[in-house]
Amino acid sequence: MILRANHIPILFQTVSVAIVASSHSTIRAVWTPCTIMVLLIAAFVLPGCSDSDQHGSPEHSPGLHSSGQHPTPDRWSVTPGPDPATQTVRDMHGRTVVIPEDVERVIGLRAGALRMLTYLDAVDLVAGIEEPERRSDRPYLFAFPELRELPLVGPHMGGDPELLVAAAPDLLFLTFTSRGQADALQERTGIPVIALEYGNFSDERELFFSSLRLMAAVIGKAGRADTLIAGIRESLSELETRTSDIPADARPRTYIGGVSYRGPRGITSTEPFYPPFRFVAANNVAGEIPSRLINPIQGTYIDIEQLIVWDPDVLFVDLYSLHTAGPDIRPGTPLARSLTAVRNGEVHGVLPYNNYAANYEAILANAWFAGKVLYPGRFDDIVISEKADEIFHLFFGRHIYDEIRAEYGGYRRLAPEQL
Repeated sequence: MILRANHIPILFQTVSVAIVASSHSTIRAVWTPCTIMVLLIAAFVLPGCSDSDQHGSPEHSPGLHSSGQHPTPDRWSVTPGPDPATQTVRDMHGRTVVIPEDVERVIGLRAGALRMLTYLDAVDLVAGIEEPERRSDRPYLFAFPELRELPLVGPHMGGDPELLVAAAPDLLFLTFTSRGQADALQERTGIPVIALEYGNFSDERELFFSSLRLMAAVIGKAGRADTLIAGIRESLSELETRTSDIPADARPRTYIGGVSYRGPRGITSTEPFYPPFRFVAANNVAGEIPSRLINPIQGTYIDIEQLIVWDPDVLFVDLYSLHTAGPDIRPGTPLARSLTAVRNGEVHGVLPYNNYAANYEAILANAWFAGKVLYPGRFDDIVISEKADEIFHLFFGRHIYDEIRAEYGGYRRLAPEQL
């Protein structure tokens, strides 16, 4: 198999990257100037690359941390402030910030920050939202539609200083940032800024948990954070118990296509590190793609010929991309004629999880569905609609699977006429 990585010259005329190509290539990674800037300069992270209106920000980014740094999970602290009405916070970037003892109004800025506040049942504290939240289909907005009615504080990835001041929050939570960016926003607004790390659900899960606990400690939701984290750990542990002893040769060869990156994609858009597959030890055929060819921002794409070579036993499709990925495998297409999964009717729809950083609740629910599809005997007691609603309730305290299913069609086997 011949591999190809496409690179674009970038960055102050100091970096020159050649485009390597072959007409016989079967795996591609598309790199943009914005992507390479993310990888090279920690201060310029995601704000220039993210699109809050589209699904994007893959959950696992090999070699890329949200701030260009990798702080230890326990580096934060909350201690008494210089006077009884204040507390001193050391945030996830090691910054020291003095905030009010009683926090009543907060704003979450950049990808995932508002989502974390909803996880902590802190919607009543939110003083404003970034403009794209009003038209988003993220699960937390199905759970808390009232958020859409809050004052706007500017565009995605950071808001507008004047609108932030007008909203009068006690503090700002900021993700996907650097020390310098957090300091600059605090100086421009006069509002304390607490920098968080969003982590991921693969190799930086503890980092996410630590940020969640920091946020909870500041707003008085420590008990809620403990409950959520314990529930996540329990769910992941049960998935491992159900699947860890399955022999390698008994694990179906599996592929996820149509993975949405800043919008819907075709069947050749995939995720080599797809977390739901990892949680049930699935045999992800795309897992053989070298890390150097995986683009954490724009996505990883293969050629149709490579998918035919892999010929997975089971194929999953991101439902956000169903209208773009489905036509690739409709009856009569080369893939429909060639792929064992399509011929055997083993095509299944999963919920999208990339949307202004990862929807962790969708990742976990997808893992349970993947387990039930791949190992039906191990999951015969699971009704996926009930399990998904249980997971949404764990994260949001509300049952919203019916609303999610109305939006995307829900977990299901995809019949030929649905493609």
